[in-house]
Amino acid sequence: MEQEKIVIRVGIVWLGKDEIARVIHDPGTELTLADAQETMAAYVKVTKGKRLPLFVDTKKMKSMTREVRLYYASEEAAKQASAVAIIVDTPVSRVLGNFYLGLSHPRLPSRLFTSEHEALKWLKGFLQ
Repeated sequence: MEQEKIVIRVGIVWLGKDEIARVIHDPGTELTLADAQETMAAYVKVTKGKRLPLFVDTKKMKSMTREVRLYYASEEAAKQASAVAIIVDTPVSRVLGNFYLGLSHPRLPSRLFTSEHEALKWLKGFLQ
């Protein structure tokens, strides 16, 4: 059975059969606070409010604002997801990921990965 996929302004959000939510950002995405809030609302919808791990593909993103980093690192976001794995593979996505982890101090387990397989393996440890 096909999982519900929600198209948002900056990409797509869905829940995999493995109970890990996915956010895949479109190439060239410049993430704003409104985009982050739309993404989180889509995550809550596909997970039906369950606190599940989140896989975020930022490989082709262009930028995100400071407000986005703070929003994703907030207590509010930590109440929604159990952990987040961020996929990076370009210098820009790596810098964005390191800014998020280093400057924002997320309140939920968060790691950068270059391997989707390793990211999903790590996230499976946060399934409840």
